[in-house]
Amino acid sequence: MSGDSPALIDIAPHVAEIRLRRPDSANRFEPKDLDVLIAHCEAIDARADLHAVVLAAEGKIFSAGFDLNALTAAGAVHAAGERHGGERRFEQAADRLARLRPVLIAAIEGAVVGGSTDFVLACDLRIGSPRAKFQMPAAKIGIPLYAGALQRYVSRLGIDAAKRLIFRAEMIGAEELFRIGFLTELVAEGHAEAHARAMAIEIAALPAEPLAAMKRALNAFGRGASVTSEIRADLDQAYDPAVIAERIAAVRRATKPR
Repeated sequence: MSGDSPALIDIAPHVAEIRLRRPDSANRFEPKDLDVLIAHCEAIDARADLHAVVLAAEGKIFSAGFDLNALTAAGAVHAAGERHGGERRFEQAADRLARLRPVLIAAIEGAVVGGSTDFVLACDLRIGSPRAKFQMPAAKIGIPLYAGALQRYVSRLGIDAAKRLIFRAEMIGAEELFRIGFLTELVAEGHAEAHARAMAIEIAALPAEPLAAMKRALNAFGRGASVTSEIRADLDQAYDPAVIAERIAAVRRATKPR
């Protein structure tokens, strides 16, 4: 394939971007790209200065998912029915994106197909333009979608929407994606990345620790978890009276009549 593996770049104070850079092949993921993506996630979480991240892509197609040539290569499916190592790595990469400490925002200009739909569902927010489209063809070609993706489909979209998208394998347009909640916001064509970047800069200005703790709790509740002592302790640890007092004072200064 042409092009390069995903890049990690700083785009603003406290904000980075993971950028897909293989537009000539519809930004399909090769096995090596998954290792790069996981490494980027590790690098992001190791940097306390990063509070928000944008996931964006070059070209007219956001991503066509995993390279099917790698999936169907000799020995890809064993006689015992074990999954191909590349597909397992794809699930690991999606899970790692979902666990990312900063808020993760997808900027979608074009089609999201196959496994890349799970990468986008792993994001916290999804900004799309009228060019955004969605298709999960796994059922059509006989691939049982891995468990992590099925869980994200249900937790993000609800069981009925998940079944419709997976069982029918249909191409869904931007308006319908917004209606069912796949897209958080629908913006003008060509503006998805700029809007996602502006949103990331806005979110990155918020106190980071409470934001990260609330993200962990929300993701746990989205997976069906109950309120636990561990979740309460995590939220309590992020409670900083000094930070709260400073933020309240700043709001009062900003709203004080001149």
